[in-house]
Amino acid sequence: MSSQPLQTVPKAPRGGPEDNFKKSDVHISWTEMIPDNLRSHERHASMQKSKAEVNPRREFLQRQYHRFRKWTRIASATTNVISALLSIIMESIMIYTLYKFYATKNLFVTGRPWGPWAMGTILWPTIMLAVASIITSISALVVLCVIWCKAKHKAAYFSLLYALVHIIAWLVVSVVYRVEKTEKDLWGWSCTDKAKAIQQQLGSKTLDFASLCKLQASSWEVSVTEVTIKVLATGVTWYLDAKQKGLKTEIVGDIGSAVFDQITG
Repeated sequence: MSSQPLQTVPKAPRGGPEDNFKKSDVHISWTEMIPDNLRSHERHASMQKSKAEVNPRREFLQRQYHRFRKWTRIASATTNVISALLSIIMESIMIYTLYKFYATKNLFVTGRPWGPWAMGTILWPTIMLAVASIITSISALVVLCVIWCKAKHKAAYFSLLYALVHIIAWLVVSVVYRVEKTEKDLWGWSCTDKAKAIQQQLGSKTLDFASLCKLQASSWEVSVTEVTIKVLATGVTWYLDAKQKGLKTEIVGDIGSAVFDQITG
């Protein structure tokens, strides 16, 4: 028998189907990653664009907030300066009137053993207006110091309760002071014909009732002005404060309270 030559089976290359499959997988995975990176880059760019679109509005709101905050401070400071000045004027007039009373109450006047003033003179309306003026001037100066020192910014603004108490108190003081103007109190007596006759007897250099009458009338007019200015200033300040609070709510909803506190101090 003739033996047939053995046919050698060709060896499979080392890089067999499995290796080819793996290489194919590697090749496919890289080709799939490229679009993902592109999509990620597009998303990132989109986010940056959206932030850029939001930031201008946020900056606008912050500018508006600081503007209203500034004008609220200015309104509060201006009102307190005016209030302090008016109160100092009133308390000066009342203190001067009381001084003239005590300095001249024992002067001799013919037919008036009790002196040139009314018998049983009532002093409390004058003292009431003087005390109210002193308290108001001190309160106004305290508020100005708080604004100047920049303590908690809320302390610089007029609170609604403070404004209402101030307005009501001065309404009561002004009305009572005017109602109590009789021939028994210092203001009412200074404006009577009897006081003018006594002034002619003593001389205006010794006791000028006409001047005291005008001064006390001016003091009452100043008290009415105090109430009017306070009402107007409270309305303006309340409007500015309301706008500021609305802007704060919108900004805090966008960036959070912690970031807002850092920005506004």
